[in-house]
Amino acid sequence: MSFRDDETALTFNLERSSPFFFKCMRCSVCCVNRTIKISAYEGERLANRLGITPEEFFERYTESEEPVLRLKPDATCIFLTAVGCGVHFDRPLVCRLYPLGLLTTEDGRQIFSRMPPHPDCLGVYGTDATVTSYLESEGALPFFKE
Repeated sequence: MSFRDDETALTFNLERSSPFFFKCMRCSVCCVNRTIKISAYEGERLANRLGITPEEFFERYTESEEPVLRLKPDATCIFLTAVGCGVHFDRPLVCRLYPLGLLTTEDGRQIFSRMPPHPDCLGVYGTDATVTSYLESEGALPFFKE
């Protein structure tokens, strides 16, 4: 059975050493109708990428007190372009983790879950790597406080 066949609810049962592989095919379906919360660190990275101050970034590109990234009128991410993510190198952690979910336990332990894929997702799933290697490949490690 492949990962795509098992579309159950989120079960946080993956450790960093767990088998996991995902190859993004840049179909962008994960960039539609998403609520992306932005931390101060992520806002600073994105502001630097855009050549503006963090204050300007949060004012122009986020909404609510959370703050969350604005969506375009077609419900796509404000940074989605015709060729993909316009801020890919500095994208938020949740974008780097997809299709993994992250849960930090009360004692600070991080566990992961494979999220059910969008029906139109073209990504390729497998088990020939680990959660850690996926996090490394997506540049996610600097976002974690070790």
